[in-house]
Amino acid sequence: MEIGSLQHVYERPGPFVTAYLDTSGDAEDAAKAIELRWRAVRERLQEQGADETALHAIEDHVREHRAQTGQRGQVLIARGDQVVLQDELPEPPTDLPTEDQAHVGPIPHLMPYLRRCMTTVPFVIADVDRAGADLSLVRGPGQVESVRVDGEQHPVHKTRAGDEENHQRFHMAVEERWKRNAEAAAGEIVERASKIGAQAIVLTGEDQQRALVRELVGDQDLVIEPDSRTASAEQLRREVTRRVHESQIAEVVEEFRREAGRGERAVEGWQDTVEALRRGQVRTLLWTADDHAGDLHVGSGPTELAADERTLTDSGGEIIGDAPASAAVVRALAGTDADLVITESDTVDLTGGIGAVLRYRAA
Repeated sequence: MEIGSLQHVYERPGPFVTAYLDTSGDAEDAAKAIELRWRAVRERLQEQGADETALHAIEDHVREHRAQTGQRGQVLIARGDQVVLQDELPEPPTDLPTEDQAHVGPIPHLMPYLRRCMTTVPFVIADVDRAGADLSLVRGPGQVESVRVDGEQHPVHKTRAGDEENHQRFHMAVEERWKRNAEAAAGEIVERASKIGAQAIVLTGEDQQRALVRELVGDQDLVIEPDSRTASAEQLRREVTRRVHESQIAEVVEEFRREAGRGERAVEGWQDTVEALRRGQVRTLLWTADDHAGDLHVGSGPTELAADERTLTDSGGEIIGDAPASAAVVRALAGTDADLVITESDTVDLTGGIGAVLRYRAA
């Protein structure tokens, strides 16, 4: 996951107020239910000394929110009178510990958000037929746009009428039309996939036409043909997310093991990985740790983080406070344009649950 796009969140110094809110709209009076949930989160933020202007800024966003049916959530991060980050979550954050749902500190608490972003993969579903294709552009949970691609309409079905010679010519004409319609569908699929940054193209529909389209879409690594043709859009989203992330994680884990085996561009464990973050060496960080892996001292700069005060002060940094280790790590990654891979401990065994592939060889 590339998280350099989060740099703007850290442009100005904190303190930051981080709120994870259940905005599910299934209740009869959904707006009232969301307001009550926000009050509970607000109280916990006030207990931590949250700035009132930041709370008002978040509250304004909550009040403007239009409740939608389904299980939903939001992350809202405020500094002063500005909400510096607001985004939808694919699922309600009800499984988060209370200390994560409401957090006040020198830097925002983003790891819970990033864990949930891992379930958001933009992709295209293409249900193809001989006359074109029905496209569903899935940007995220509940964000689906439908598009119909129409090719040449008639005739697209073979017939047994007429003499043998005319019958054969007709069949050839129909098959050529199928190919042209497959080209039209594939062209639209590729264009739409590019526009939404799709990480996968899901092909369903008629077997023969699907095979034609698959050959024409180009990057075959993007193409997925689902296990079930009757899967819902939500089921497909979960299957696509699983396949895409498994592939991405496998590539990074393989590279980490290769570099670690050579004793070169890889580190693991908190001491070596934090030092690599301080130096801006990390290209991809692997995280299997619990989000509550203690606190780190942080300074004003993105790479100013350390387990002991002296490490920061000796390098000229000024400690602005303590932050959850996961929050400090995320800020360092965002500030150095590094990537983050979150996986389980049974996928890769990391000392302390943390490791990294480096941009250049460790000193």
